[in-house]
Amino acid sequence: MNRREAIKRVGLLFGGVLYAPAVAGLLSGCRTGGEAAFTPRTLTPEQNELVVHLTEMIIPETDTPGAKAARVNEFVDLILTDWAPAEDRDRFLAGLADVEARSQAAYQVAFLEATPEQQVALLTQLEDEALAAPPSPDGQPFFLMLKQLTLLGYYTSEIGATQELQWLAAPGRYDGCAPLEEVGRTWA
Repeated sequence: MNRREAIKRVGLLFGGVLYAPAVAGLLSGCRTGGEAAFTPRTLTPEQNELVVHLTEMIIPETDTPGAKAARVNEFVDLILTDWAPAEDRDRFLAGLADVEARSQAAYQVAFLEATPEQQVALLTQLEDEALAAPPSPDGQPFFLMLKQLTLLGYYTSEIGATQELQWLAAPGRYDGCAPLEEVGRTWA
């Protein structure tokens, strides 16, 4: 599968709407910093930890690695640094601050110190608000932006493409109507 096909498939996950700077970054072949220690360029260390946790909540580790293992936070930082317009970057960072503010207001603790149930309740509230919001010329709500970046970063990572999805370099034949029970996982 090539990059265009991966983007097309991820686009279908979102109903055809993708965060344009993320797509531009993928099409240009953006790469994270490799195996070297990651130092975020746009996110602060605290914001990076929050993004690691939020993305892992969106795609948790199950029988396959989650967003944290796929280093989706590095993808998010790269897109925010090299591809996102300043207004999108600012909206994303304001969204992270809003998550912290909502956690403090509701539970009197930082989001990372809240219980898992409190964290899920807060993210559910953010998602419900984002889905109910009318389209805005100012861009997508923070939570939809985070979710799109998480899915795009995960499913275009080696872990997402080879461990979560099935990968076969040279398939023998195409069977477009096989029941999922017979094939197990979606193909990359």
